[in-house]
Formats: sequence, C-alpha cells, structure tokens
Amino acid sequence: METVYNRRRINVISWLSYFFTGGLVSTLGIVIGPVATAFNKEPAFIGLMFSLMNIGLFLPIMISGILMRKFDLGKQLITGSVITILTCIALFIMPSITLFGVGVFLIGATAGLMMSIGSYLVVRINDDPKKRSANLIFTDFFFALSGMTLSLVLGFLFKHGASWLAMYGIMGTLSVLMILLCVGQKFPVVAKPEAVTKQDREAKEPWGFAAYVLCFALFAFVFSELVFTLWMPSWLHEHFGLDTDRAAIYITTYWMVKAIGLFLNQFTVRFVKLRTFLFVSAVVGLISLCVVTHSESAALVMVAVGVFGFCNSGMFSGLMSYGSLQVKNSPPTLTSALLTTASVGTLIFASFSSFIYREYGLFWALNIATVSYVLLVLAVIIAGIRSKAEKIHHEMSVG
Repeated sequence: METVYNRRRINVISWLSYFFTGGLVSTLGIVIGPVATAFNKEPAFIGLMFSLMNIGLFLPIMISGILMRKFDLGKQLITGSVITILTCIALFIMPSITLFGVGVFLIGATAGLMMSIGSYLVVRINDDPKKRSANLIFTDFFFALSGMTLSLVLGFLFKHGASWLAMYGIMGTLSVLMILLCVGQKFPVVAKPEAVTKQDREAKEPWGFAAYVLCFALFAFVFSELVFTLWMPSWLHEHFGLDTDRAAIYITTYWMVKAIGLFLNQFTVRFVKLRTFLFVSAVVGLISLCVVTHSESAALVMVAVGVFGFCNSGMFSGLMSYGSLQVKNSPPTLTSALLTTASVGTLIFASFSSFIYREYGLFWALNIATVSYVLLVLAVIIAGIRSKAEKIHHEMSVG
C-alpha cells in the first residue's frame, strides 16, 4: 500500500514540476509588456533579459544526470523551491532591473531542475513503453494547463492594474506547495553507472541517424512554440489593436486546446502509430501557424491558434518517446541528449527573436516560429524514413 501511495505522490510532484516550468515559460508574452512598462524599457530589451532565465533553465538540465546521481532528488527540489521563494521575496522588497535579471536566472534554474527530475521520475516508474509514452504526454498536460490558467489569470490581473510582480508571487506559492509535497517523501535512488570496459563500449548499440534528427526536431519544436507564445500577444495588439486581456484570451485558448489534446492523446498514441501521429500533427500544425501569422481575420486567427495548440499537444512527448524507441534499451544518455537539444531552443529563443524584432520588426520576430516549424516538419519526415523503432518493435514482438 505504501508503494502505491508513494507512486501517486511522485506523480503529483512530476505534474507540479511541469506546471511550475510551464507557468514560467509559457506566460512570457503576457508578462513582457508590464515588465517593460515598469522599468521603462523596450520589449526587445526585456526579451533579452529573459535569456538569463533561459540560461538558468538550461544549465541544470545539462548536468541533471550528475546532480541526480550525487544528491537526493527530494532535497534538490526543496532547495530549488526555497531559492525561488527567497528570490520572489527579494523582488517584492527591492524591485530593480538588476535584481530582476538575477531573479529570473535563479527561478529559471529551479524550473530546469524541476523539469529534469519530473521527466526522470515519470520514466523511472513506468517501464512499459506504451504506458511511458502515455504518462509522459499526461505529465506534459500540466505544462499546457499552467499556460492556459496562468495566461488567463495574469491577463485579467494586468488588465485591472496588477503589478508584474503578481507573476512571481504565483511562482513563490507553487514553490511552497512543492516543499509540502516533498517533505517526508521517499524518492527513487538514481543508480550510478557501472564501469565499462573498452569491449563493452565498442559493443554498445548505436543510436542511429533518426535519433539525432529527432534531437534536432525537438529543438525546432521548442524554439517555434516559445517564439510563438512570446510575440503573439504583441502581434495581436499591433495587428488587430487588441488589449492585453483580449490578447491573453488567444494564448489561453492555445494552452487550453493543447491541454485538452494532451489529455486525449495519452489514449491516441496507444492505437495510432507514433510516426503517423507525429507527421500528421506537424503538417496540420504548420498550416495553422501560417494562417495565424498571415490572416487578416481575428476570428480565423483564434480558430487557427486552437488547431495549432491541438497539433502541438503530443509533439514534445511524442518526439521524446520516438527518440527513446530508436534503440532496444534506451540509455539515460539518449534521454539526456533529447532533453538537452530541446533545451537549446529554450536557451536561445528570447535573445534570437528579440534580435530579429529589433532589426526586422515584429512580423519577422513572430515568423521565425514559422521557419522553425518548417524545419520540424522536414525533420519528422526524415526521421520517419530512417527510423529503426518499428523494426525493433517488430523484432521484440516476434521474439
């Protein structure tokens, strides 16, 4: 009975980890305006400041394997949460542009820690490949749920004169909840890698070309989605004259439909081939994104935003799962490589798109997302052609 209780609580901790990271990353487009106004800076400058958050997010993911082997998972989550709470308190007491930069870096580092540990926990407690794919998608549901709820809440608060600090008050509250969940909870122990001989290394199963292509596909997807959510509210304000709260409804719609899709797709992937699922989602997603960035109808844009959200709902977890299935026994290094390349998209999206915004304007800042999504579609096609997953699955089922 204790094992079941632990498993459920660990699942909740994984869900909260994704909810925290989703809230931090997916609401940047809503927060960027109030922060720019508060500090009397251009949105492009604040976009560059958010690069510090992305660097903070990236670093723990890069070294997550080392951290998880050396330190207890629960203690890491509690430490990160305490740092976030102290950072939020400092921002409330002394709100300055310098402290803002330091603060978003530290909170970003906590998010990176939470996401890497949350992903590991889901993989660790689900051995069956189909169950693992379904549970990864369901965990990703909480990332989208966070984007949906917090975009709506923050849009409402900012419309009624709330400070940009409201965002970090929410992050502090989520950190308190994480501490309460982790206290007294036993976590899985991460086994240290065994020493391998030269012959073992030579006999190690190669990942295959498709695995590397899927690493790139994850980068292209994450980059495209984050650029879209960062600049879409500004585009709606400039192109259609929408106020902050109305623009927030579009972003809320995106995350709401994505959350619904994530809930449904945990069942879809049990019956549809993953390769087919990824290809159809990517192609329809690209078409809807083109409509979003080029349509003159606000109503049509709203519909396209919803379709784009649904198509993206299983993309991240689907690519992660498809990548891990390229070898018979997926090693931690492959999971780490997939997560790390995805994190590069998180690392550079704000700084690169802010540079495009400053040099070429808002239209091209937003359409960098379209260019990246085209590359995603190409990567999915190439990976599908060169994939070893189907052959491996057939051999294992016959064997």
